[in-house]
Amino acid sequence: MAMIFTEPTGLEIAINLTMNELKKLQVDKIASPSVEADPIVAVLGMHAKLGSLFIHHGEPIYAYEKLDNLISRGRRVVIIADSTFGGHTVLAAAKTLRSAGAQVSTAITIIDLQKGAKELLGKDGITLIPLVEAKDIRLPEKHVAS
Repeated sequence: MAMIFTEPTGLEIAINLTMNELKKLQVDKIASPSVEADPIVAVLGMHAKLGSLFIHHGEPIYAYEKLDNLISRGRRVVIIADSTFGGHTVLAAAKTLRSAGAQVSTAITIIDLQKGAKELLGKDGITLIPLVEAKDIRLPEKHVAS
């Protein structure tokens, strides 16, 4: 993920793919569920002209107001993750946002590692939209010198 966020082309592709998904949804704000997703959520928030929220370990950060006040200006929140594994980080952020009055029914992940996130989030009414799934990633074969 660091390569995607630190290379202009990789970041641009991730931003464009995510923006295309956001355009299909009714969104008032986007939220990051972890420090790793913060850079892309900050850039997306600027490009999409949406407010960005940052939730770490189930707690809002970088907020100078109560989360309830921030949510009151935009109730439909989509969580944007850099990657998903089991889905617990996204679920914790969703619960925090919902407790403040947000409607969270969608999460977008740059890469879903397909370790149960889609199923866990689905049980809680959250649709996970992966831009890339682990099964689609092809690593180059190692060449062995003879």
